[in-house]
Amino acid sequence: MLLCINKYMKNRVTKPGLIAMSQKKSCKHCGKETTLGNVKKHEDACYLNPINLQECVICKSPIKNYKTSKGTCSKGCANKHFRSGENNGNFRGTRYSTICFHHHKKECIVCGENNIVTVHHYDHNHNNNEPENLIPLCPTHHQYVHSRFKEEVQPIIEEYITEWRNSV
Repeated sequence: MLLCINKYMKNRVTKPGLIAMSQKKSCKHCGKETTLGNVKKHEDACYLNPINLQECVICKSPIKNYKTSKGTCSKGCANKHFRSGENNGNFRGTRYSTICFHHHKKECIVCGENNIVTVHHYDHNHNNNEPENLIPLCPTHHQYVHSRFKEEVQPIIEEYITEWRNSV
């Protein structure tokens, strides 16, 4: 049966319009081969067409899918662009936790927990990231500070702050 199909394909009569559709032509911008009927459409939408050309903000290479890329050409460039710098939440240079653990030991001042340590702003002002305002606490004791059990940990925190100021 396969032989019959191959004979049929070899002997069939082709319409003149189908010949033009099967011929290929290269895009003048990127060199991709497309059919004659689609070459103009491709060239108009080609990412290397000077009208459409957008460069990556990181590496300056052309962005292939410029409609959905948000200014970058790849995930690597996107990570560099969106996940770095001082204005990013993941930036570790001036984060309050980095400042705290630079000046204080990374362990809860109440119980000594050192696996999971959070940072408490002593004056409750999250814009004040001075080392004396940042207190390392485990999640449990941090929750105590923000609950009705505050009296159980507050004297320990105040004593720690006094000792820390005297040592600096």
